[in-house]
Amino acid sequence: MLKHSHAGEVMDEEPALTVSSFSGLYWGSAIPLKAGSAHRNLLTAIEGRVGTELFTATAYDRTSGAPCACFDIAVDAASGDACGIYRILIVEAGVEETFDIATPAIWCQCEKPEDMVGKVYKHLTDMGFFEDLYWHVENAIPQRVH
Repeated sequence: MLKHSHAGEVMDEEPALTVSSFSGLYWGSAIPLKAGSAHRNLLTAIEGRVGTELFTATAYDRTSGAPCACFDIAVDAASGDACGIYRILIVEAGVEETFDIATPAIWCQCEKPEDMVGKVYKHLTDMGFFEDLYWHVENAIPQRVH
């Protein structure tokens, strides 16, 4: 598996699968994604674009190696436009439904989906998204009145 450090270099290394608190991300190679599996935020962002290819890359916790999220990416090779989202599936204790939470689409120019994953991650890191990740997740899940 390809492992990405915070600085963006690629290292060949197998992660240990132990559970720890969130400590940063690395991700594997982008693989094709079917539209039916893409998050609605990504599909809405590319609505009306013809020839856009979809990809996904699983994100892993840097310390434990545990899968924790994914990046969904859309690339229009003809124009060089691409967008991507960071996506988390949350299972809340005592609730039967799964919450599929994603950032809004982030647009920029790139040629390869792997480049876009790095750009989305850098953008979110620069804006402090991961420092407030639990706040974002908690506020995205509908609150229930008991």
